[in-house]
Amino acid sequence: MKKLLAMLLALVMVLSFAACAQDEPVVDEPVVDEPVADEPVEEPVEETATYTLGLGVVVEQTTGEKAQVDATFAAVVLDAEGVIVAVDLDVAQSKGVKNDAGLYTAEGFDNRTKTEKGPDYGMTVASPIGAEWDAQMAAFEAWAIGKTVDYIAAVELVESNGHLVAANEADLYAGCTMQITAFQEALVDAANNTVEFTADTFTLGLGVVTSCSVAEATAEKDGSIQMYTDVAAVVVAEDGTVIAARLDAIQPKINLLLDGTTTGIEDLRSKYAKKEDYGMTVASPIGAEWYVQADAYCAYLVGRTAADLEAIELVEHNNHLVALNEADLYAGCTMQVNSYIEATVKAIGYAD
Repeated sequence: MKKLLAMLLALVMVLSFAACAQDEPVVDEPVVDEPVADEPVEEPVEETATYTLGLGVVVEQTTGEKAQVDATFAAVVLDAEGVIVAVDLDVAQSKGVKNDAGLYTAEGFDNRTKTEKGPDYGMTVASPIGAEWDAQMAAFEAWAIGKTVDYIAAVELVESNGHLVAANEADLYAGCTMQITAFQEALVDAANNTVEFTADTFTLGLGVVTSCSVAEATAEKDGSIQMYTDVAAVVVAEDGTVIAARLDAIQPKINLLLDGTTTGIEDLRSKYAKKEDYGMTVASPIGAEWYVQADAYCAYLVGRTAADLEAIELVEHNNHLVALNEADLYAGCTMQVNSYIEATVKAIGYAD
């Protein structure tokens, strides 16, 4: 009997403990998130912008009682969308000079471009806005920035005082009342003759060098008035080194007749535009045409400064001043380069 009572008491105690255990609140253990390593964030890579440098040439001549060559040059930098980001235009207006006897002579020839002449050009008095040529050109260049060459080429022109002007383009005409047809043509030509380059920052420069020589006419042979012009366009880095370059030249030899009048030439294309028609290949020591050698010259310029170019030793070879001892240059360009170097140094100096 006592054993039975003891067993019942033990059973009651077990049940009591179980009930107490069920009544105790269940405490959830806090969930601790394992630290997750941050994913690396890729910084955007800024790519160096790609541009094109173009050089355009338009030539006009006036003969008969005069001997005059007007060469318009356009250097332009276009972005990837074809928008103008830098532009430089100039004109070499080469006029034959006569001496007191009425004969043409090279003495007194003014080889400065219209921009270089500044107030000496003398447009202010005749200008409807009282502005000199270089000031009006600066206005045209500022207006052209941000536009495409196609837009500029399509600008409607109106005849005014015998000139075709952009009278309906108010922003332009306010600062430039000159005839702009040659500027339009030169820009179109520039856009079709380009070289690609990449750069973060750069400046653009245009350099022009013109020379004149005169051979008198005789009863046996016509004379000549030669007003050759070389032009270089360069893109320059902050340290003064050339990033990209373009070169061209014109050779409009005017015929001088015995009676003192002149006749011109029909083909007014630049040397670069003539390509194989220029006919240098046969006479070239390396069998290369003018435009090919011009491109080799421009390739050589990359990474060099004006001081580097001025230090090149030129050697007379076959009646030409060539860079015979400058192997990297002479390998691709055996032409006389003194005038090209002069134009390039000018262009680097004018880059802004």
